Amino acid sequence: MKPDEIPFYDLYGESFLKLSADFVHLEDIRARSAGLGWEISPHRHGKLFQLICVFDDEWTVQRDDEKLTLQGDWVVTLPPGVVHGFTFAPDTNGYVLSVNADVVNALRSDSAIADFTGAVWSSQAIEFQDKHQSERFVAYLHMLAGEMRSNDPGATVSIHMLLKLLFVLVARQQNTARNLAGTSGRDSRVLLGFRELIDKHYQQHMNVNDYASKLYISVSTLSRICQQHLNTTPKKLIHQRLVNEAKRRLIYTRQSLDEIADTLGFKDTGYFCRFFKQAEGTTAGEFRRRSEL
Repeated sequence: MKPDEIPFYDLYGESFLKLSADFVHLEDIRARSAGLGWEISPHRHGKLFQLICVFDDEWTVQRDDEKLTLQGDWVVTLPPGVVHGFTFAPDTNGYVLSVNADVVNALRSDSAIADFTGAVWSSQAIEFQDKHQSERFVAYLHMLAGEMRSNDPGATVSIHMLLKLLFVLVARQQNTARNLAGTSGRDSRVLLGFRELIDKHYQQHMNVNDYASKLYISVSTLSRICQQHLNTTPKKLIHQRLVNEAKRRLIYTRQSLDEIADTLGFKDTGYFCRFFKQAEGTTAGEFRRRSEL
């Protein structure tokens, strides 16, 4: 098919659908593909941004002149104008999220999310590195579907917040894939396991020796892997998780410093404040004031 013969669709097969400025559409892959022999011919969208995700199945993706065969848990990002087509296995488990590009651009104007939307504004295939992350992604999609069916006040706000969560999760997977590129299988498993343990235990303030013990490796081995592949130390990764959570709570909640310190497992507020200032070069209170400007 020549480039000028590639059809433009609002949604596949619906050329005359009028998109509203806040258009968001989510459907199961079966809904459209089952009746088409599980094959979507090459096409493109004028104003639609799409996320195509498939879990535990093999599928073929065409993006412009490139063909990919993917197996496992993947998400493919498709900005407007990219020619794309798919061949799915029968009864493929997955979803298609379509969003008006104006919505994505509006979300990008939020400085807190701007760095994450950059990851989804280019055409790429990203593999979920562990089941926990893919399950979280599906949970966000189900929550999004519920809000899209809702007539409750604030549904639009909730939809946009869930889109942000989805974009953040895609960006995390992209970052993980980059960090693990070229690492050995064993090192990859150690890094993924370490990050998962940090997410689970960061409020308990476990030390590096505790984490190494749970990973069944020595502290020196864990330190070597982190330094070699992430150019940092295990201790800094542990501390950064605490800092990131503290910053989120300072920006997005009205919790007092006492409450944040207690939530994050610090012995007292003074210790939390000293920890935050040493990590960020500014006090927690000043950080919150600047974020409100």
